[in-house]
Amino acid sequence: MALYDAFISYSHAKDKAVASALQSAVQRLGKPWYRRRALRLFRDDTSLSATPSLWPSIEQALANSRFLILLASPQAAASPWVNKEVAYWLEHKRAETVLIAVSEGELAWDEALGDFACREGRLLPPALTGRFAAEPKWVDLRAYREKADTRDARFTELAADFAAAIHGTPKEDLLSQEVRQQRRALTLAWSAAGSLLILAGLAGWQWKSALDAERTAIEQGQIAKTQRDRAERNFAIAKQAADDVVIQLAHNLRDVQGMRVDSVRKILDAARTLMDQIAQAEPDDPQLQRSRAAMLNEFTETFLRIGDLTRAQASAEEALAITRKLAAAYPGDAASQRDVYASVTRLGDVRLAAGARAEALAAFEEGLAIIRKIAAAASNDAGLQRDVSVSLDRIGDVRLTSGDRMGALAAYEESLTIRRQLAASDPGNAEWLRNMTASLDRVGDVRLTTGDRAGALAAYEESLTIRRQLSAADPGNADWKRNVSVSLDRIAEVRLANGDRAGARSALDESLAIMRQLAAADPGKAVWQRDISVSLDRIGDIRLAADDRPGAIAAYEESLAIVRRLAAADPNNADWQRDVAVSLAKVGDARSDADDFQGALSAYEESLAIRRKLGTDPENLVWQRDVSVGLNKVGDARSDLGDRAGALAAYEEGLAIRRKLAASDPGNAQWQADLAVSLYNVSTVSPPPQARAALREALAILDMLDRGGKLTAAQKGWRKRFLDALAALPPEAADTP
Repeated sequence: MALYDAFISYSHAKDKAVASALQSAVQRLGKPWYRRRALRLFRDDTSLSATPSLWPSIEQALANSRFLILLASPQAAASPWVNKEVAYWLEHKRAETVLIAVSEGELAWDEALGDFACREGRLLPPALTGRFAAEPKWVDLRAYREKADTRDARFTELAADFAAAIHGTPKEDLLSQEVRQQRRALTLAWSAAGSLLILAGLAGWQWKSALDAERTAIEQGQIAKTQRDRAERNFAIAKQAADDVVIQLAHNLRDVQGMRVDSVRKILDAARTLMDQIAQAEPDDPQLQRSRAAMLNEFTETFLRIGDLTRAQASAEEALAITRKLAAAYPGDAASQRDVYASVTRLGDVRLAAGARAEALAAFEEGLAIIRKIAAAASNDAGLQRDVSVSLDRIGDVRLTSGDRMGALAAYEESLTIRRQLAASDPGNAEWLRNMTASLDRVGDVRLTTGDRAGALAAYEESLTIRRQLSAADPGNADWKRNVSVSLDRIAEVRLANGDRAGARSALDESLAIMRQLAAADPGKAVWQRDISVSLDRIGDIRLAADDRPGAIAAYEESLAIVRRLAAADPNNADWQRDVAVSLAKVGDARSDADDFQGALSAYEESLAIRRKLGTDPENLVWQRDVSVGLNKVGDARSDLGDRAGALAAYEEGLAIRRKLAASDPGNAQWQADLAVSLYNVSTVSPPPQARAALREALAILDMLDRGGKLTAAQKGWRKRFLDALAALPPEAADTP
């Protein structure tokens, strides 16, 4: 079972507001009144441009999502992170699961090209070029980019296009259901609002009666204990009623669909007016002021939920001012200090939502200092210790998104220490254990980005141990099983990077077994089948690297059989066809490594035929590169078989494609490196003069890339290989008859 129903990919610079509104609307469409949401969507709310270390978390979210919602715009098309998210998606899932909304620009389908035309600038990331077999439906959200209102009927109708696709329900049925749910929710909300506001009026009357009774007693000189008790009792009733009114009302209004934002504001303003009237009667009463702060904090959450950041910040700042004043008046009161902690943390959340990371970090750090002090004085209070760890995670997240990896690691590790202690104090508490795995994964991810593979592996392995325990306790939970598999994949990645092929293979074998079990439970789920294929390919790679050629071929061929079935069941699905081409190439590699050059050639040629069919569009650069890769594979096999003419023909056709790719984007280091490889390949089966010219051109490309700092460590080793090949050629004098 997927953890998320959809993943939203968008430009953080321009589309944050509309992405947030779309997430809210889609999640709640068709939501029963008793549930928080109908769907669960993933949307990261911070810019990734300065935070490549977050990619493992993003990758995991993508892997655990059923659909990808792409907000198309010029900014999204230019974003390397949006392109990376889309490329990952297309590598692992079907293009049909990509849902498109346009937030800026013109998107037009060209029937002749069989693709979207870039007439007024690109709106889709390069990874999507040529990936649709037919024109997909897309939704126009351009009118809502600057200000999207989740309670706008037209916006809700547009969001229903996505919700219906994800639910697998006709849009009309979903909207009809939504109308029924909204009517019931509105009836409940307005009834609750009316009842609570009447109760607030009663609270005000009770409080006024309490004051009048006490004043009358004073005027008559009869300050009797019974009268004083009555006044205090009325005061308590009034205060409790006021607390219940405003806090419950603010909380209950957050999830009501169909209620206009203006209506929410009016109801909250009315509730606040009544609370203020009660407080004005006794402005110095600390209990009433604390109630006002609690009310404002609830308002902050509600305004955040409906996207009104201005009112959210105003409420948070006013609540913080009240709690600061009370804490100063009662410096030894832990409850007053904790109120400041709650208020300053909410203010940090608002600042973070507004993109003010430095200001959010300052608020979170102030909150951490406060809660540390309170928790130190009550070391046995697990709730306080948990609050400290949550504050540390908030700080770690902000530091990480700001590029401070070491600062983030320090915060995450301190949080992990606290969660270890909590779990040790209550070993059967699943919540503490889940929190530990989250901290361990955070620590592992950051350590991996800093090059500390040993530290990352230790964190991932400890997380795996806990997840095994949780999965064993709930064997029917598919999400827990999937999490165990994800941990194993992470461990395999690190082990392989460490050169531990056996350890990596062991982890992948176990991960594969879990995926097989999940797929067997739901045989019709194509995504599970493809997951098995991907795992088999990884296992094949490891077996091939360990010189286990029969084992590698067996893994690759099983993977190929799976993707062949998927492609046969959906012949118009270009993604499945491409998967078949990739699997065939892997089979060819393994056969070539086993000196079965004829078998390798057969696999490569079938793979190339598929790539040619997919790459008929000359404007689709990704497919064109795939064709060039296939041609190089065929050239290699023909060269191994001694067919130099056939090899040269394949290499030269691939070289022509790569020249065009490199010329189309001279700054693309990948295209230039590909060109150098093709030139080298041509040199291996060409007469000396042509070979010499090809090698010199290839070396010139490498020098250019090296000067620009664009060569990878592996590519830097190509220079010696090319120079050795050049030195092995006969002297140029021998070229002249």
